[in-house]
Amino acid sequence: MQKKITNICLFLTPACVFAFPGSYWLGALMFSSIGIWMIARRQVGISDAIAALREIPMMWGFLIYVVLYISLCIYHEEAAKDFGNVLPFLLSPLIFIAVSRNEPNPRNFWFGCATGALVAFSIGIAQIYFFNYERASGFRNPILFGDTAIVLGTGALVGLFYGRSFAEDFWSRVYLFVCGLAGLATSLLSGSKGGWLSLLMIIVLLANVATRSMHIVKRLAFVFSCLLVLVAFIALTPKLPVVHRLVSAYHGTVEWFETGRVTEGSASLRLEAFKAGLIAGAQNPVLGGGKQRELVAFQDAFDAGLIRKEMIELNVVDNDFISVFSRQGLVGVFSVIAIYVAAFLTFWRYRREPDDTLKALSSMGMFFVLLYLEFGLTVSIFSTTIFRTMYVTWAILLAALIFSERRRVSSGSQVA
Repeated sequence: MQKKITNICLFLTPACVFAFPGSYWLGALMFSSIGIWMIARRQVGISDAIAALREIPMMWGFLIYVVLYISLCIYHEEAAKDFGNVLPFLLSPLIFIAVSRNEPNPRNFWFGCATGALVAFSIGIAQIYFFNYERASGFRNPILFGDTAIVLGTGALVGLFYGRSFAEDFWSRVYLFVCGLAGLATSLLSGSKGGWLSLLMIIVLLANVATRSMHIVKRLAFVFSCLLVLVAFIALTPKLPVVHRLVSAYHGTVEWFETGRVTEGSASLRLEAFKAGLIAGAQNPVLGGGKQRELVAFQDAFDAGLIRKEMIELNVVDNDFISVFSRQGLVGVFSVIAIYVAAFLTFWRYRREPDDTLKALSSMGMFFVLLYLEFGLTVSIFSTTIFRTMYVTWAILLAALIFSERRRVSSGSQVA
């Protein structure tokens, strides 16, 4: 019964990401509850924790982030509520226990991603073409909606191209393919420029995987054809905000570099915010000045004519590394780098496994880290609840699935 519940939770975690407001917490809460139940029933012990630390480098990255974040919050005398930002990290061991010890079928994750992508696409279509939204936004905002949809679509396509052994029947493959494309298309409906680089990256990489048995010329031709189809889709689909926003961003960037003026609410405004964040962080480059000192630094820079009033009104630095540098200095930046590097290394080490499932999980993990790293160029990942919660929950979930699958493969080979 417990394993069946775990499999259901594994499907619902990605499938229900856009089901209701706050649903991005669903996976963390469900798996944490299962983990607590298992500890209460003494189904796990200290040996499990030791094995996790030894096998999953990600845990060390999470530990480094939590220790440094809490220490810097105390140093800067931040409000107690700010400590809640580490909650997903504190729940990660419980998630790992629940997933790794109950050995759920990873197939549920791929089809959960596909279902979640289809739900996102349905919401996006309804908002754009029936309710006349300018940009699809789900229950949050266009950036969070579009970027998360890319992750869901990527999950469906990775399940299709890397995990062929569990999607052998025709209709399963069709479902994964259609839903994967739907997730990527949802990003275009959201108009989120931060995810467009990821969209190109995923199309190129997955097209390369799909044609790995072909001659190099045919592979390049196929990848190029996919990009042409994307361009045609953008150009011919009505009400997509992509072209207008790209042109606007280009002119805004040129204007900012030439005159320093902020002329639109995306590219030029972000460049102004990056400058403000670097100015604030430079005042205390090692430990930063905390949130309050950051606000003072922004105001001082404005008074000195170094930044414009639009940045004061925005009051946010939409870049993962510059935002952390502005508030917590180089020490804070190191803690964020530790999360990304430790997670990527966790998945990188299994990239050449012969087992299809391990290869699929490893590939998804690497894509996942790279996607969030790219998102972090235009939004502060670890200062945004949905991104922070999803990154930690899904990363440890994938690591736990790898841990479980390796144990299954190992026991199978011993029996053989």
